[in-house]
Amino acid sequence: MYFQPHTLEEALEIRAKMAADVLPICGGTDIVVAMNRSSRPSANFLDLSHIEHFAEVRNDVGTWILGGGATFAQMGKMPVECLARAAMTVGGPAIRNRGTIAGNLGTASPAGDGCVALMAMDAEIELAHATRGRRTVPIADYFTGFRKTALQPDELITGVRFSSDWRTAWYKIGKRGAINISLVCCAIGIGRSGEARIAFGCVAPTVLRARIAEGIITQRGFSDAAVEEAAQSAMREVAPIDDHRSSAAYRRAMCGVLARRLLRQLRDRPVARGDAA
Repeated sequence: MYFQPHTLEEALEIRAKMAADVLPICGGTDIVVAMNRSSRPSANFLDLSHIEHFAEVRNDVGTWILGGGATFAQMGKMPVECLARAAMTVGGPAIRNRGTIAGNLGTASPAGDGCVALMAMDAEIELAHATRGRRTVPIADYFTGFRKTALQPDELITGVRFSSDWRTAWYKIGKRGAINISLVCCAIGIGRSGEARIAFGCVAPTVLRARIAEGIITQRGFSDAAVEEAAQSAMREVAPIDDHRSSAAYRRAMCGVLARRLLRQLRDRPVARGDAA
């Protein structure tokens, strides 16, 4: 059965009633992959693409608010470097015009570029239920295992929030320039008070933060010694695997390269609020 609600309330009621027996879709770019992966593909679909304001992107007094249906094409135009650059590496134009941030978060792939960028800015994920209401989960607590999240089967991902104060940087290594799944990707955010967030994709069962490396930069700043120590720490904190795209050794080495490169970029870049606003 195919449901196409026009209000969020209606969508939440359907989700609450059917829970895991209905598959939420908006852009639908990952639907065939999800169905092929499942031993029991869903026969019911909940199309969220007609819900008013579900795709909004706005800045509210220093906080960016993304609706669950915000597309990668929309995010690619935002003045938030790590998220905009990550968004523009996702698929090709057709995928970016349809794929959404809620889909990226719901799929919970360790290669989710949007998820890595959000991790570097301490984003909060808004989850909603028809009767229990809405709750927010820090993105660091949202991913609970390989393709597992804090999202309950009867909830929907309705939005994302993060501060506009972060100065950020992003880099992705892949085998080609477009429609490119990451071998390794890295996003780094520096907050107003100098706190660092260093996030990686494709090097663990989930998107992860290199917390020890973050602590080195937060406490000691951007000296050459601190940057090098943080890069070395990042290589120890990740847990990559060998697969058909890359070896674990290469991924681990590249985590150090990317951490070093992006930290130096942020150190040497003139500090301007518009960089992160």
